[in-house]
Amino acid sequence: MTSLAQANAERSIKRHKTESIKDAFSATEAWERLIGYSKSGYASITDEDKDFVLKSFGIFDRPATPERFMIRVRIAGGALSVEQAMAVGYVTSMFGQDYIDITTRQQIELRYLAIEDIPESLKLLEAVGLTSYQTGVDNFRNILIDPLDGLAMDNILSTKAIMEQIQSIFLKNPDWTTTLPRKFNIGINGSLSNRCNIFGQDFALSLAQKEGMYGFNLYLGGRVGSLAHDADMFVTPSEAVHVFEAVATLFKTYGFRDNRNKNRLKFLIEAVGMSEFRNAIEEYLGHSMPKAGESLTRLEGGDHYGRIALNDGSFALYAAVPSGVFSGTHLLHAAKIAQSQNGAIRLTIEQNLIITGIRDEGDALTSPLFAKYPNRPSPYMANLIACAGSEHCPFGVIPGKPNAIDMGKYLGREVPLEDTKVRLYWSACIKGCGVHGAGDLGFVGCKVPRNGKTVLGVDIFIGGSLSGEGEEAHLLLKGIVLKEAREFVAELMREYRDLRVSKESLEHFIHRLQIRYSNYAIGFLMRWNRLVTLQSLESLLHFNLKSHGGSHKESDEIYAYGLSLVQSITGIKAYEVEDPFLEGKKPFSFDLKTVDKRYLPYTAIIERMIHPNPMNRYQVFTEIVTALEKSENESL
Repeated sequence: MTSLAQANAERSIKRHKTESIKDAFSATEAWERLIGYSKSGYASITDEDKDFVLKSFGIFDRPATPERFMIRVRIAGGALSVEQAMAVGYVTSMFGQDYIDITTRQQIELRYLAIEDIPESLKLLEAVGLTSYQTGVDNFRNILIDPLDGLAMDNILSTKAIMEQIQSIFLKNPDWTTTLPRKFNIGINGSLSNRCNIFGQDFALSLAQKEGMYGFNLYLGGRVGSLAHDADMFVTPSEAVHVFEAVATLFKTYGFRDNRNKNRLKFLIEAVGMSEFRNAIEEYLGHSMPKAGESLTRLEGGDHYGRIALNDGSFALYAAVPSGVFSGTHLLHAAKIAQSQNGAIRLTIEQNLIITGIRDEGDALTSPLFAKYPNRPSPYMANLIACAGSEHCPFGVIPGKPNAIDMGKYLGREVPLEDTKVRLYWSACIKGCGVHGAGDLGFVGCKVPRNGKTVLGVDIFIGGSLSGEGEEAHLLLKGIVLKEAREFVAELMREYRDLRVSKESLEHFIHRLQIRYSNYAIGFLMRWNRLVTLQSLESLLHFNLKSHGGSHKESDEIYAYGLSLVQSITGIKAYEVEDPFLEGKKPFSFDLKTVDKRYLPYTAIIERMIHPNPMNRYQVFTEIVTALEKSENESL
């Protein structure tokens, strides 16, 4: 472990000021202060306690709602018993304005709580085995597992027992409470489908097979913007807890404590290399570990609509909760259904709810739960993620949740789809709590200059994957005005509607596109088609990806687009021969006397898209976008 010690020493010259707070932290003393604050009022809470200490108990001061707090409740593996669901519903109704957020870590957040009501709220939750401990700051966060663990038809290994053993190591243990260099996310998946974003975790055990034995491959170092990397280690179920202890101890001992933006496990591994970190795990364990087996987690998962057949002969009922906006009242309705069937409740990373153990629907689907949260929703609402947003989070740039829901409803009206899967993931800021990097399309809140003013906007990402070993989404369009974003997305969804194969998911469709076209070409198509749709010119100027061969070279893609536009407008090809580089070729130009005047603002742009001299032709799509924007402004 010499290299880990050296890497740590190089980054230990200066410690972040938060480390001093952690050194002095005592869970017992901090809890006593919380009880004291609940009696003496909001004004008596120190800034230090608001910023760090209370968060260790999962209690967050929300500046947007002064003197009101949020409690993040740890829901192990997203599984709620009827008794627990009723307790959460009661606390929310009594103290939290009946509001609940379901989170992307299969947890529940209660909002609008007054400081004096927090001790009683926590007491009621603890009485049914729920806690908010260590759900914030530098702790092990809620462990993700398949929401249908032990029940799904494709579940090979149940991971609940492993999850509980790992959780028992750190939960409420003073040695592991706010003592890590940074937060640490854990995931364990024993299914063929990835229903828990397994490759987005610091520590991930994903279903694998080696020499006829089922177990897990180990992946390490995932975070926002970076998937976990293969540690080339096969872990049997009996070794899983020991391997976790090794990784956790190495991170706690050698992890960096200077720059909080670069203190996650990922950066320690990058400093020493995965091979060296793997060797350190083996040294800690005292024995060698087998190389990775065959990964079996290959499906994207999440197809939870309607009735879900389970492996015990029962089934589950799915309720779509767009962006996780829920209520205590509806949780009580869910608990009532589960109680009538001797079932339970599972929460998903896509902020939805599943009721398991159903053997007779009876009156379940007539419950107010399914009147509000459909059992068979629009594909745009079924897998819709959004983080807390600017209404509830001090880091949020955009509202987020209402924007996501608005886009989902708009797309449902403008481009209705059935029997497919669409994953739209929203993060209100670059911190990425809406896991935008894993979405088919991801959205990140930003500020955008527009006509001399600054307005709300989004950067749009494309191509995130939950299948195979995952893939992070890449930037597609930057700085799109928020209220216009839905129109851009609608153009891509029209291509998907017209060109998809059978019930192909959007994830698979996008990956097919990315084999043929650059993201620049796909993004430009969305931008151009939106423009001509607004100008009522779509009948002649609309691009269709099916008719263009991609090259992943922007200048060639621009040329192909240009040729198509000329043919649409004039009915002829721009050149008698296809090669535009032949010497002496005369540049094509429109006969402006015969061109419909509606197209005139675009003729010069199109001519330059297909100019035979590369020096006179647009080389990148951003040049055309600039020209289009100039043309739009001049026509206003």
